[in-house]
Amino acid sequence: MPYLKAKHLSTQGKRFNEKSKNANRKLIYLGGEIRFQSEMDLEDYIDDNFDEIFPSLIKIKRQYTIKMQRCDLLCCTKSERQPVIIEIKNEEYRGLVSQLTRYRKAILSNKSFDDKIDYSLPVKMIAIAPSFHEDNYTDKEASKFEEDFAFWEFSVKNHNNSGQFNLLSQTYNISYPIFGLPEISPNLDRRSLPAFTTNFVDRLYLDYHTDFLKLRTLFLSQPKVKEMVSSSYRKILYGTGDGVNHKKLAEITNTTNGIFLFLWLPTAINKNTKTPITRFGFVLKKGGNPFSHNSSIEWVVCTKDTINLNEEPKPNTYSGMTREGMLKWCKPSMYLLQATAGGSNNTFWLLLNLLKGITPPLDNTTMDWWKSYSKETPTNLGWFIDLAIKTWNYRIN
Repeated sequence: MPYLKAKHLSTQGKRFNEKSKNANRKLIYLGGEIRFQSEMDLEDYIDDNFDEIFPSLIKIKRQYTIKMQRCDLLCCTKSERQPVIIEIKNEEYRGLVSQLTRYRKAILSNKSFDDKIDYSLPVKMIAIAPSFHEDNYTDKEASKFEEDFAFWEFSVKNHNNSGQFNLLSQTYNISYPIFGLPEISPNLDRRSLPAFTTNFVDRLYLDYHTDFLKLRTLFLSQPKVKEMVSSSYRKILYGTGDGVNHKKLAEITNTTNGIFLFLWLPTAINKNTKTPITRFGFVLKKGGNPFSHNSSIEWVVCTKDTINLNEEPKPNTYSGMTREGMLKWCKPSMYLLQATAGGSNNTFWLLLNLLKGITPPLDNTTMDWWKSYSKETPTNLGWFIDLAIKTWNYRIN
């Protein structure tokens, strides 16, 4: 089922989405740090506040593409019209020097905007990031353009539950909220939702709206998560994209089979897979809310497809195995045992890291804890949602 893109919006829908985008800009609090939810959000903030942050520069073009190279900001100095390229990163990136060098070559080969930029002057290449890898400095020293590079670190701090952007010893206010701070309640006003998401919500039971919005906020508070809605408005996906090679966190389907939440969780894979992950769906006990952390789970279903309730195993029957080595249908209390069955050491160590923060070697106390806990996996939906989020952040980082 295809997912909708911005090109599918009407002119009115695009205006609506732009208004929603501005209303939903946010920072996220994760692992004791505050960061922009995505690199695009960081770029938007810098672009919106360009004149204040860079009073000595003139912005020529954002996301300027030439010869298959696209730089975040093409600028020049006000005093001499010296060309300046700015590359913005929301996290540490080892290939910055080569990336900026490619931009430099592409821009000099074309010399666009030569009425505004003096290309007889050296091209200044500026990287803005929260931190820089040692390789960045090594590559800079090895480059013949070493004197033309500048690495500027930024940070985001919490000031009275609002963000502050710090760059070059200067502080700038960030007007949008911080998601994930324990003392701050998220905005659950559905009127600020994007157009596609609004259509998805309109097809849910009214009693589910508040819990869906809470769960949506939780998913979108994780780094790099995008929200994608299917063309039928019956499926919504959270991840980096909908392709085979994209990372995925969660999916919600609302079809004639029912409303189901799917999460990408550790699974039993015997081969040497660094992060063994697959898609699991949840069949709740009667009357359960598919978006509530407190809902009790009847079955955990390992599947890449929809859940067919007619396939629910009868008592004392066998549901069959998946290619990952999991029972297709298993009781939630058996999930941990199933996921680490068959000598799946990678999954075992992954789960220990996610649940307890433990890496090899194991002590007897930890092993005793695992033997007990793995036989009593919690049966509430919130435990699995929390595990999916921990898994997501492990994969992203």
